[in-house]
Amino acid sequence: MSLRGYLLLVRERWRIVTAGLTLGAGVAVAATWAVVPVYEAEVTLFVSAQDVNGDAAQAYQGSLMSQQKVKSYTRLVTTGRILQEVERRGLVPEPDSIRADVQPGTVLLTITATDPTPSRAQQLADAAAEAFRGLVAELEKPTSGAQPAVAVKVVEPARLPRTPVSPRPVSNGVLGVLLGLAAGVGAALVRNALDTSIRSVETLQDLVAAPSLGTVAFDPGAAARPVITYPSASSARAESLRRIRTNLQFIDVDHPARTVVITSSMPCEGKSTLTCDLAVTLAEAGRTVVVVDADFRASRIADYLGLESAVGLTSVLIGHASLEEALQPCGRRGMTVLASGPTPPNPSELLASRYVVDLLELLAARFDVVLVDTPPLLPVTDAAILASRCDGAVLVVRHGKSKKHQVKESVNALEAVSARLLGTVTTMTPRTRVSEAYPYRRAGDPETAPLPRTPAYRDHRA
Repeated sequence: MSLRGYLLLVRERWRIVTAGLTLGAGVAVAATWAVVPVYEAEVTLFVSAQDVNGDAAQAYQGSLMSQQKVKSYTRLVTTGRILQEVERRGLVPEPDSIRADVQPGTVLLTITATDPTPSRAQQLADAAAEAFRGLVAELEKPTSGAQPAVAVKVVEPARLPRTPVSPRPVSNGVLGVLLGLAAGVGAALVRNALDTSIRSVETLQDLVAAPSLGTVAFDPGAAARPVITYPSASSARAESLRRIRTNLQFIDVDHPARTVVITSSMPCEGKSTLTCDLAVTLAEAGRTVVVVDADFRASRIADYLGLESAVGLTSVLIGHASLEEALQPCGRRGMTVLASGPTPPNPSELLASRYVVDLLELLAARFDVVLVDTPPLLPVTDAAILASRCDGAVLVVRHGKSKKHQVKESVNALEAVSARLLGTVTTMTPRTRVSEAYPYRRAGDPETAPLPRTPAYRDHRA
């Protein structure tokens, strides 16, 4: 995966990445708050050889000897002898609370003591230094009683520490954020590897031989607005719908599709919304179009367009109303709607009747385009039945929700009845920066314009 691919992945899975960052920062804060503060005090000692005669050669030899011995002296600081001497002074050090370090190439030795109390850390460091001086003097004392060959002097006594050395909130916070970011990105990669949903047109084209007619960006305000396009509307979403209209018209110029089924694999993928929007764009282009609501399971067209649904397709099929009585003009000139009508007890059998074929032929002779909104393909067989009786079908795929195996099963269902798949449309895709930067609308134009007599959308995910 390229760098751009990783950036797109982080943008698409930002919730997982944010959760990892939040978790890492939370763990860092909790760990910092739970740890008892520890203070540190240091004593610097100077180890030198005694030079009684003032001889330069002896001084040089003594300096070399001091450097050699100071390395071994670091081991003496942590011995039981030193700790016992510290305890005799009324101080009880914690395990590993006293350590010694030597600066390379020097005869300087540093004794460090740590304790939760600043004053005790200072006292422990000074006590350990005094005990160490006494131990060195005892070990280096000649048997003749002469002056010791090596002397240890305190260069800088321990100071009272003001700030703790542990915990370190800034370091812990940075580490927690970095670990959280790594965990979030890793979880996003795992989630992406296990995800079987359709998230790109390229993935969809690998699954379906039919062309991609276009994509419709997710519009969070669609639920509060009617069908979108009208002469003054020139938003990015309206342009994408016009592109779908153009692609649909040029699929087969010699044999254009007059009756088109709009369906999807599963519910809530945007097929009913696309049917309404596509009908408006066709009418905007001067075509006469009729929308037939054949989704008897969950009819939405009449509600979306603010029309009456009591009389419609079922009323015509069972002879309770004529076609002229059931057709309703909608929105603008050239657009008509045939609502679903009363819900029948046997939708599949009713749609499989010869009357449906006769009705579709009658509508195709009267209108330029017939758009048929049907139930999803996988739960019921209604869409497959109607697709086999129309000129073709458009499969709606919802970005990030429709699964690969569902799309394959839907294509197989259409092929099983010898239905023609005209193409696919991906709905609710994330907005890109390009579409936001170039909305293709004039100054003062609204983002969308309402159709006359059309109430607000109540649900744009039919």
